[in-house]
Amino acid sequence: MAEAPNFDPDFRSRLQALLTWRRDVRRFRRDPLPDGTIERLIGLACLAPSVGLSQPWRFVLVDLPARRAAVRENFLHCNAAALTEQAPERARHYAQLKLAGLDEAPCHLAVFADPTTRQGHGLGRLTMPETIAYSAV
Repeated sequence: MAEAPNFDPDFRSRLQALLTWRRDVRRFRRDPLPDGTIERLIGLACLAPSVGLSQPWRFVLVDLPARRAAVRENFLHCNAAALTEQAPERARHYAQLKLAGLDEAPCHLAVFADPTTRQGHGLGRLTMPETIAYSAV
């Protein structure tokens, strides 16, 4: 087994800054991503841990205008439903938040969990099937 890497203080500091910055992004660039970026990012996402090495994540690139519009409509419907569950004052505040960059982002990437994946031979998820969804969050 490979020896665990030793991350120096500078790396740890930069990683913390990245995670802190990324925690709440409200502005998106509109320019197209460089060729290969989405594929590279999906490859990195596939390195994430998953229960029993099930790797249940599935990625769908949504780049056609009609499909992007459908995603936005679905978001608006779900967002309106979520507002009805809030107290009036909180709902007003919630409605003012920018919760999606669907119009600004140059592409949409949908991430799904495949509950029927055969990868990993069911280890861990047979007793706790909800861990499949946890692996794709």
